Amino acid sequence: KKEVYTLFLQAEAIEKLNKGLNDELGNLAMEYGKIGCPFVLLKGQANAILYPRPEHRAPGDIDLFLYRKGDYEKANEWAKKKGCRIDAENIHHQSYEINGIHVENHKNICYFGIRKYDGLLEEKMQEIIRNHRFIELEIDSLKVSVLPVEFNAFFLFYHLFHHFIHLGVGVRQFCDWVLFMHTHSPQMDKEALTGLARQFDLLNAMEVFASAAVRYLGADPGVFPFTTDTEGKFVDVVMDDVLRGGNFGFSTFRNKSFRGKWDAKWHRFTYSVARTKKISGIAPRHINPLPVTKITTNLKLLFKK
Repeated sequence: KKEVYTLFLQAEAIEKLNKGLNDELGNLAMEYGKIGCPFVLLKGQANAILYPRPEHRAPGDIDLFLYRKGDYEKANEWAKKKGCRIDAENIHHQSYEINGIHVENHKNICYFGIRKYDGLLEEKMQEIIRNHRFIELEIDSLKVSVLPVEFNAFFLFYHLFHHFIHLGVGVRQFCDWVLFMHTHSPQMDKEALTGLARQFDLLNAMEVFASAAVRYLGADPGVFPFTTDTEGKFVDVVMDDVLRGGNFGFSTFRNKSFRGKWDAKWHRFTYSVARTKKISGIAPRHINPLPVTKITTNLKLLFKK
């Protein structure tokens, strides 16, 4: 009975958080509209509607891609004028807190830290923006723009893969991608998705995660545009890492104590580098340069201040 009551309270808390996120998303759509800043909603609440009970998806934050020139700066200035608590700017986004909700204004949808892939991403995004290929989604009667289906499938995969190779990814991000594939596979241009994965040298990684989803999450292999191999070399490695480490390695570092910010950064860096040896075969062109990528990214942020 105690366990059931605990689960009931957790479900109730998650429902409340999701309602708060959806309400704030509506508020931001109105406020950003007033200052002329249309946005594209990335992941988060756009993924929640993929679930049988959207209100029971563990919520995160609100990610908004400001795709027009100057709008990213304008939206950040709006948050400052509102008196929101502003965090230090990241490489590709500026985050702030409003009414207890964490919001990220994105100037880029993601960041590879590898010139070839960042350049290719910019090229793909500019084509989508130029032809206004965003699609409309309805969340609690609010209409929002999201990425086109095939590109969104690729983006959601890269998002979970990015978390995975740095410190670890949680089950939520994994389920988001699998449910997206399950929902949109019938109308998806499969060749367009595999083409994107090949161009970004991520097809093997995508196949590994899809195979893990089939083996451990009960995913239908037919929703993926390639053959899955549930006995593949890295399938167990991926699932074990997801279950043990959690998002950004939260479970790994939960009981660790550090002397300060840089001590914590150093421990996370050494842990991340050690992991590369175990997982590099999944996507060597992304994982092998990771130590250098992390150093250069932190230096860019340090000198930006």
